[in-house]
Amino acid sequence: MAFSGKTTVALNLIKLFPRTVPDAHIPINPKTKDQDWDCPEAFDMDAMVSAIQSARRQLEGKGSIEFRTSYASQWANPAADVDRMLPTEALNALRNMVLQKLHISSAEEMPFSLVLVDGILLFYDDFDESSTPGAECDAGVFICAQYKTLKQRREARSGYVTKEGIWNDPPGYFDNVVWPNFVKYHCKLIAANPEAEGGKHASASLGHFGNVAICSSDAPFAHTLEACVESIINQWNCRQ
Repeated sequence: MAFSGKTTVALNLIKLFPRTVPDAHIPINPKTKDQDWDCPEAFDMDAMVSAIQSARRQLEGKGSIEFRTSYASQWANPAADVDRMLPTEALNALRNMVLQKLHISSAEEMPFSLVLVDGILLFYDDFDESSTPGAECDAGVFICAQYKTLKQRREARSGYVTKEGIWNDPPGYFDNVVWPNFVKYHCKLIAANPEAEGGKHASASLGHFGNVAICSSDAPFAHTLEACVESIINQWNCRQ
């Protein structure tokens, strides 16, 4: 979901799981006649699938790979802003939790590597088809937030860096394009977890949809990040 805080969570997950692999033609919305950046057709899904498969092959020893311990989003998440989201002591507490739950004494003993795929529409209704990025993921975390939270964050954003320059949302873009598309393309997930449709979120962890954990960024950031960490570790344990 756009503006739910997923990129900030992803950038902090890199700090906790150090063996992490880093990661047009935009359609026109028929209603508003504006470019529609929030629909599946706005993404090169085949290229994303290819990138994930390539990273998996490299992790399996079929190619060389360089692990990254940090990653700066090119347009939205300055490193200083990411660091401010979580005090050092809270981050260290989560690091200790990861070590304890995995029964290891240091990050160098991490028993798995992560390919973190961060983006909207990874788990849209047809994500379980073989040609989608979501189908390539062993586990997922869907981060949502209340309608008012998302709208406030979106409208506070000054613009997006694109290949052609800067994209600024036209007036009413969130209500006319972003929110309707979220509801339209996530009907199955919302049907299984109605709170995902912008309801009041009492906790960071809202449930599951298959192997996708649903988390809310309306909770304090530390709680959201912890819920994501728990989901990753639980998925790993299930595979053992």
